[in-house]
This record gives sequence, C-alpha cells and structure tokens, in this order.
Amino acid sequence: MRILVTGGAGLVGSWLARTAPATLGGAPVELHLTVRRAEVPPDVAGRVTVHQVELTDRAAVDTLVGRVRPDVVVHAAYTQSSRDDVVTATVTVARAAADVDAAVLFTSTDVVFAGDRPPYAEDDPPDPVTDYGRWKLESEQAVLRAVPDAAITRTSLVVALDPPDRGTAGMVETWRSGRPVRLFHDEVRQPIRVEDLVAELWAILALPRAERAGIWHLPGPEKLSRLVLGERMAAALGLGGVPILATSAAQHPSPRPADPELVADRRHGLGVHLRAVDGPVDGPVDGPGRLDGAGAGGADDRGAGSSE
Repeated sequence: MRILVTGGAGLVGSWLARTAPATLGGAPVELHLTVRRAEVPPDVAGRVTVHQVELTDRAAVDTLVGRVRPDVVVHAAYTQSSRDDVVTATVTVARAAADVDAAVLFTSTDVVFAGDRPPYAEDDPPDPVTDYGRWKLESEQAVLRAVPDAAITRTSLVVALDPPDRGTAGMVETWRSGRPVRLFHDEVRQPIRVEDLVAELWAILALPRAERAGIWHLPGPEKLSRLVLGERMAAALGLGGVPILATSAAQHPSPRPADPELVADRRHGLGVHLRAVDGPVDGPVDGPGRLDGAGAGGADDRGAGSSE
C-alpha cells in the first residue's frame, strides 16, 4: 500500500513514519512524506521517500500526487499561521487525491466546537469560535466534498516527551531563560500522547476504505486544564518547581473554547491502550474522563502551550 503523508517534518507526520507497519491490509507499506522547508528527523529519513512541496501550489501538488499515485493520502500537515496554509492547502491535497482515486485521512481538531456545551459526539454540529477552528471545519467540509468517503479524525492537544513536542519545548526554553510560563487555569482539553494517536491512525488505516469513512473523535483519556498539563509535563521532564503562572482564558482578547470535550464512540474497536501524558510507556491511566484542575489551568493543540 502506497501512503503519502503531508507534514512529514511535524509531530504527527514524523511519528507516523517512526511507527509505520511493514504491511497494512496484507500489502507492503511504501511510505512517502511531504515537507515544506524543514527536514524530517534523521531517524525517519532512511525509512521513507521525502518530497519537498508547497501544499498551496495546486500544480506542484497535482504533479507530486500524480507521480506517487498513493492509495491513501494522510493530510497531517499542521499550522495555524493563515487560512491559506490550512484551508487552501487542504483543498489542494484533497482534490489531488480525488484525481487519482486515493482514499484520504484528514487530521482535524476539537476546536471545531465552541466548548460551551460539552461533551460533543461525533455527529454533533460543529460551532467554532476561533479562526483556526473555522479554518479546520472549512477544511473538513472541503475534504468530504472532494472525497466523500474520507476519514476525518479530530483530536485534542498532541504531546510528546522524547523528544518534547513543540509546545512543551517552547515552555522549556522559556524556563531556561528565567521567565515564567503562563497557562490557562480555566480551559480544559484532552491531551493525547503522540504515540497513542498515531497507533490509532494506523489502526484506522488498516480498516477497509468504507469502514474508515466519516468522523472519528480521538481525544486523550484525561481531561486536564492547560495549567495542570503544563505542571505535569514539567515534572515528567525533571523540571518540577519551575515558575508557572495561572492565567484566565476569559482575559484573552479573542474567544477560546473553554471545554471542547470529545466523545469517542467509534474508537473502541481500534484496540489502542491510551496512556497518561506523563505516565510510563505501558502505564495505566487513573481513569478515563478524570478532570485534574479544571478550575485552575490552560494552552492548545500541539503540546501544553500550543493549540489546535
């Protein structure tokens, strides 16, 4: 099976490459990654074919997809920088996939929901309040127009300890500079370890195309405020006691989803054990749906201090 993954230098894309199975559905896996400018991590480079491409460039993407002719396109490229980089890139990738009859798996976000009426089921209507949430919803709709049987996966904050995800690494650099990190005490999310998320993505990709189709909610097993998440990630990295200041999302200049809790009904057959963000590799979680520090914590979608 030939699989093209966008965002190959990013957290999810690079971990998909690290954990790629030798076969999928009885067919050998041939993995291709796209990058924009950054290089894929050294431990990934030897396992895949890497293609440098600007995903907003329709002609360049059409040429690449036409040459690779993937069976599946996993659109995992992540940015919040502009509507073009989110929506235009997604439209371009989805249309190119449709032109070669490739299946599509698109990684989306919990912030397609306003977060004021949790929890949200997979069939609940989205109501985003942020630009990024609106762009991701627009992208979901574009994917489904181009490839009606696409799989849309929504997750929450994606975290990693070794190496740290971008948001967590940013917090570490702030502490090393002697400055405190400020995190929301009144915004809660369901962070998921990147290893667990990509295991679920590979399990979805192993399903027949028709069974993959539609919306999948793939949150982490705990509800944590951004503040508590930051404290736990710091402790896991041996940085307990570093300065973390509680701030309120209510004071943010633009609206933010306070609690976009996802209900994950479809994932139960995937067979992936979900772990605490700071637990041992095979350690259990104290209990699904546990809420730590909901009245006191905060950040966004890739790491304790970043967001989808």
